[in-house]
Amino acid sequence: MPPQVKVPREAIVEKAFELTRAYGFEKVTARMLARELNCSTQPVYHTFKNMEDLKGEVYRKTRRFFDDYMKGSDKTDFLTMGMRYVELARKEKNLFKLLCLSDSGNKLKSFSELADNAPGKMDPDVYVKTLIFTQGVATIVSSNTTKISKKEIEQMLTEAGKSFNSYQKEHS
Repeated sequence: MPPQVKVPREAIVEKAFELTRAYGFEKVTARMLARELNCSTQPVYHTFKNMEDLKGEVYRKTRRFFDDYMKGSDKTDFLTMGMRYVELARKEKNLFKLLCLSDSGNKLKSFSELADNAPGKMDPDVYVKTLIFTQGVATIVSSNTTKISKKEIEQMLTEAGKSFNSYQKEHS
């Protein structure tokens, strides 16, 4: 009997992340991972109960990737952050799909959960509305069905942010 190949957990997660980035998690299989890692499927199934368990790890790695990218700007105004988020959705379609369009993450119970993350100076209600609007724009951009220009996206985000702020001031 040949010796078992030792494949560290992080190597499996990293390779699954790379494959998800390239093809989408729905196309990642234990056989594909094993082939890429030059091992049998045994280390994959020994380390993870099933592919859903691995998907959770890839989801968490993707969340960290997005968080790090979003923190990579000196500017933290809504427009800059919104544009970064939309651009990331455009560049990283498969990771965006896993993170934002699958059932892999934490389940949101209310919009007030989102408001808890509002930056100190931003009204929580305005933050939630702009976040949801930006999510919609990012979803459209990531779908490959449009060729919306960066300028048009910037204009939409600017106008939406102004509208949400004005509405909040009028109704407070």
